[in-house]
Amino acid sequence: METIPKRIIAACLAAAAIFFISCEQKQENEPADSMDKQEQKIYELKFGHDSHEASAQHMAALRFADIVKYKSEGRIKVEVFPEQKLGTDQEMLEAIRSGQQAIGLPPTAKMTTLVPEMRYLDLPFLFQTRQDLYEMLDGEPGQMLLDRLKPYGLIGVAFWESGFKQFTANKEIHTPKDFQGLNIRVMKSQTIMEQFQAFGANPIPVDFHQTYQALKDGVVDGEENPLGSIVTMKFHEVQSHIIISNHAYLAQAFVFSRKVLESLPLDIQEILTSTAIELTPFARNETIEREAAFIQTIKDHGTQVYTLTPQERTLFQEATKPIVERYGAIGADILDKTRELLSKKYQTMQNEIIIGLNADMVSGSALSGLSIKRGMELAVNEINQQGGVLGKTLKIAARNNSGITPRGIANFQYFSTLKNLVAVMGGIFSPIAIAGLPIIHREKILFLDPWSAATIIVDNGYTPNYVFRVSVRDEYAGPFLVDQALKKGYRRIAMLLVDDGWGHSNKKAITDALAERKLKPVVVEWFNWGQKDMSLQLDRIEEADADVILLVAGAPEGISIVKSMAKRSKRLPIISHWGITGGYFWEHVNQELESVSLRFLQSFSFMNPKNEKTKQVIKKYFEDYHVDHPGKIFAPVGTAHAYDLVHMLAVAIEQAGSVDRAAVRDALERIGDYEGIVTDYSPPFTPQRHDALDQSSYFLAEFNKQGHIIPVTK
Repeated sequence: METIPKRIIAACLAAAAIFFISCEQKQENEPADSMDKQEQKIYELKFGHDSHEASAQHMAALRFADIVKYKSEGRIKVEVFPEQKLGTDQEMLEAIRSGQQAIGLPPTAKMTTLVPEMRYLDLPFLFQTRQDLYEMLDGEPGQMLLDRLKPYGLIGVAFWESGFKQFTANKEIHTPKDFQGLNIRVMKSQTIMEQFQAFGANPIPVDFHQTYQALKDGVVDGEENPLGSIVTMKFHEVQSHIIISNHAYLAQAFVFSRKVLESLPLDIQEILTSTAIELTPFARNETIEREAAFIQTIKDHGTQVYTLTPQERTLFQEATKPIVERYGAIGADILDKTRELLSKKYQTMQNEIIIGLNADMVSGSALSGLSIKRGMELAVNEINQQGGVLGKTLKIAARNNSGITPRGIANFQYFSTLKNLVAVMGGIFSPIAIAGLPIIHREKILFLDPWSAATIIVDNGYTPNYVFRVSVRDEYAGPFLVDQALKKGYRRIAMLLVDDGWGHSNKKAITDALAERKLKPVVVEWFNWGQKDMSLQLDRIEEADADVILLVAGAPEGISIVKSMAKRSKRLPIISHWGITGGYFWEHVNQELESVSLRFLQSFSFMNPKNEKTKQVIKKYFEDYHVDHPGKIFAPVGTAHAYDLVHMLAVAIEQAGSVDRAAVRDALERIGDYEGIVTDYSPPFTPQRHDALDQSSYFLAEFNKQGHIIPVTK
């Protein structure tokens, strides 16, 4: 749930672009038959790591294998081997260097013999927060570390994680002196050994998979590991105390064999490396999400959990400060750059106004989150180039929620702790926005909604209301979809809806709209997020003799529905809400759409810019994101809505003369007429109305053969 750094976002966007263009283009002078043979070649790669099958690392590795297979259209087959099935970490590392193994996730602590600078991540008590650490790993210091690997036959592209390490022992630990005389299991890392020696303990190297027995037999009295490792390896069952210290970080370097990678075609190399970087936030999020459950498991077993106080952490920092300074002898450039960047960060934070983004950035609806972020970036860059707001610069802090409500709530909680936060932009998922309403209003967080459409998000009953939306409203979307169906001559209308707050909001709107026209739905069918088989729902819709389906679905479920429809002898036309456009929908169903009639709601298109401002946004989009046609601006409504919302927020801040969120909220209700790219707002909001768009902004669109979204009723 971390803020996604620029390098990862850039990689995500580059990876997303692969879905819009062919992964491989024929060379001008290459014979066609030769190219066909190359396209048919299957590249089978071994991916080994030391983590448990139930770990976040293994889940992310399996997802990596699935995604590269999809992107390469089956040309890349990655087989994942967990739990040291290909050998110990050192044996796998040597196999990768020699080319016998293609991919690995070696712990950085076990790479320090080969690359001493990797001791950087073992340095105790250097980083205060995960966010500081991520910014370093995904920025220049991390790249400096990865560059050190190449001479040793390794291509490092990203850092995945097991997380911050915690102490375990058979006694309560409060100060370094409490370690005096204890035998502590360590990895073979000079820095880690020096750390425990500084505490007066005896560090004893023990293989990870032998640690449980060593603890049980009393060979060692304690150890250090992330919570995931402690629980999955059951160390907590043979230790009486877990001390939450967050004292150092256990990362895995995502590495490729240089020998293997450089032997592959360039397009295959690009798919492999970009996907590894793209999945970094997902891998980290999976680790973070599990930590609360791990702590509960530890407590349920009866093991005591204690968290170091700030004063106790200071004692440990003082004890280990010489270790950090000694690192300067081998990695002075990396340590100096880290200190420079952290110092600059905390100085510049005082002169920044933060806008958060809480959206799906890596999962099935990632295009929606990425499109919103692009709209925010375009607006923020414009505003900052013109001097910022109140003499301060705007900054985006993005956190992924993967469409999972608890993650979305945790993101809102994180944003509420940021001193300079003025607003949070939401994503595609209405359930997350609805679930966030209590914390939004308790913490007085301005919530700007550029996509999620459930009526209750804005009509939420809170006074004062901190939610402002430039998006579709289901209360209006229902009548629009019904009218479009009736205009096509359809009368027997079926509904196929996701079973959540968004789906139920649309059911009410559509049912009410039909009732006003003295009609009823012939059938209402429901499905769950992630459901892949829709045959029973489609059977019942066909049995009801429906002549059209009004669909409310996200991209993954929409894919299943269209694929199922294409296989049926009777193919009903579908008129859809816009949720299907927030992910990789067209890329999966472009063949099926040749036989299935599908149109969907939209509120904006870049295809026919209506004013000079929109033309300038398109021009800047082309420059910043390296596209050359308006149709390649994916999920355009997210970009356009977010762009307008950021600009209106800036106007409100200037009018309020403050970043006080209550004052900015009041100013948003009275900013007056505003010329945006979506429409001319007159005005966008009032004290009685926090929805800026109505049904007059809606139109139907469809995908053309290139995957571009083309208006058909505007």
